[in-house]
Amino acid sequence: MKNLLVAALLLITVSTSAFTPEPEKVNSIFQRTFNIEFPEASNISWFVKSDFVKATFTLDNEPMTALFNLDADLIATCKNISLDNLPVNAKRTFAKRFKGYTVTEAIRFNAKDEGAYYISAENEKEALIVKVNDFGQVSTFQRTKK
Repeated sequence: MKNLLVAALLLITVSTSAFTPEPEKVNSIFQRTFNIEFPEASNISWFVKSDFVKATFTLDNEPMTALFNLDADLIATCKNISLDNLPVNAKRTFAKRFKGYTVTEAIRFNAKDEGAYYISAENEKEALIVKVNDFGQVSTFQRTKK
């Protein structure tokens, strides 16, 4: 169940990154937790959803996202990465299983008990998101026909 929640939050994060709603004001508890976790962050924007709070920000000149539950606990972080940062086994497995796909984005996702990479790729027939765990195992997370 927890993996399903994390996956749903990731999907929401990835799918809503193209849409930029107006930032919202958040409770000071969220801001305090955020400042403890990310004291060097800048350009912070908050987005309040019905079951979580999302902060987008810049850290070390890189855009990032942090997801908090409604108790203001940090539950996950996401950041775009280059394909060079993927585990070697994952790159090889991806290249074999998804020959002919063009990678459009890669994200590093960290939760308390799970770390994974998500690779968005597409070909002329479909788009997909592939999950690569920290051990280099590859699985299809989402597949969409064009």
